[in-house]
Amino acid sequence: MAFLIDTLLAAMFFLAAFSKLGSSFADFRLSIASYRVLPKQLLTFAAGSVLFMELALFLLYGSGLWFVWKDSLAVLLFAGFTIMLLRKRRIQENEDTSCSCFGQIEALNKYPVIRNVILMLLAGGRMALPERAPQDMDSAMLALAGITVIVSGTMLLELYSSLKRSKEISIDL
Repeated sequence: MAFLIDTLLAAMFFLAAFSKLGSSFADFRLSIASYRVLPKQLLTFAAGSVLFMELALFLLYGSGLWFVWKDSLAVLLFAGFTIMLLRKRRIQENEDTSCSCFGQIEALNKYPVIRNVILMLLAGGRMALPERAPQDMDSAMLALAGITVIVSGTMLLELYSSLKRSKEISIDL
């Protein structure tokens, strides 16, 4: 059961991070701006920080490392996203308050509060399950961890290349 939850959460964090790479990174910055909580000077830093946390959690869930810490961070991240989304909906009643957490993957963006609550419950419930330490993994799980590192490295290189090529966009709040 622990491996199943770890795999599911790793996949969710991978999809979230991957959907923000490339041209979607600029869209993600605009999405953060729509919450109206940060000055425009901090939007790139905030977007990069979220992307970094998603990639880190993807690696941690894929490898089974940092047992309770990764679950706590995931719960806090989902709670923060949910609180910000509810705040945005309260403040911007007549405007579009959609979530673009998963880029163009509409099925995962459809009911973000419900999705986040389910993911918080999975990550929180994961803490009650036994630790899945890397030294206990069989060769298939070690291969998964290796693939995870390779894919994450590739994604980081793609992000770096994309940011290097893209021009800064101007956001008027």
